[in-house]
Amino acid sequence: MRTRRHPGFTLIELLVVIAIIAVLIALLLPAVQSAREAARRAQCVNNLKQLGLAVANYESSNVCLPPAHVGYSWNDWSAVSMMLPMMEQSALFNAANFTTGFASPATVQNTTVFKTQISSLLCPSDIDRMTNGTGHTNYSMCAGSEAYTMKYGDNFRGVGIDLGQQGGKGGKIALRDILDGTSNTVCFSERVKGVDAGLDVMKPTSSVSNTSTWYPNASPLVDYLSCMTLYPSASNLANLALSGNPANTDSGMGSFWHLGLGRNGGIYTNIMTPNTWSCVTNNQDMNGALLTASSRHSGGVNTLFCDGSVKFVKNSVNYITWWAVGTIANSEVVSADAY
Repeated sequence: MRTRRHPGFTLIELLVVIAIIAVLIALLLPAVQSAREAARRAQCVNNLKQLGLAVANYESSNVCLPPAHVGYSWNDWSAVSMMLPMMEQSALFNAANFTTGFASPATVQNTTVFKTQISSLLCPSDIDRMTNGTGHTNYSMCAGSEAYTMKYGDNFRGVGIDLGQQGGKGGKIALRDILDGTSNTVCFSERVKGVDAGLDVMKPTSSVSNTSTWYPNASPLVDYLSCMTLYPSASNLANLALSGNPANTDSGMGSFWHLGLGRNGGIYTNIMTPNTWSCVTNNQDMNGALLTASSRHSGGVNTLFCDGSVKFVKNSVNYITWWAVGTIANSEVVSADAY
């Protein structure tokens, strides 16, 4: 009596099938990763649009834009802190004691505010390696296109500078003061979060280079060319330590959403083009600061303009165009296809 043989795969056939499956997975994986990044980038765009709505509501209620820096001596609040009620964070706003500041131990009542993380201030494409226990941020307000404009203001001033100098001789900045056009003027942009201290080996450009040479006033080209020679390294890093912060630890880029200081908080400048690197003079927070926009999106950064639109600005943008969109009333002509 003959035994019926059941058909089956030979070893070669099995190996061929496995090889085909491996090839399909290899082809599919980049597409899946690309789809995930597209979703993360869309969420980032939405975060910036929410900030745009908050800015518009603040301007409507106060007839001026939120200042990017309020107070001194570790009482340096950010624009986001001023806009909390417009971001559905009224409880957090009411919990903050704006007269106390950040220096310990007087800030015990503000500890909850400092440690609260606001999800809409985080880009999902970025990673967070800081351990200082405070609320972090990926979005900063544009202070203009000059190294000292955050503190003093001049022809290169942007929408987000110090309250005391917010509009220079003209007083507070409102939308009507953006003479270059709200669709041609940057309001907020992305910044990659750094590390607590030392060189960020994974993304060195999230670190800040330091120089002892003061940058010239109102000379973005000189500032740009000087900073381009200072690629971040272990030997030229700025000291990011904030001795008066609640955690009393070193703090990298994006450490504090509530802080209106440039290096660690919510201000940046349109001098260095996107995803280059940042420079400061003598470890300054606001004077002589070239703090660039950056992201982990491929090829550029998401940027909120003052008309509420969000545009993707490429790393290859001409630096003169980048300076032009950073100012509110410097009379530059910017073509719509320039970025």
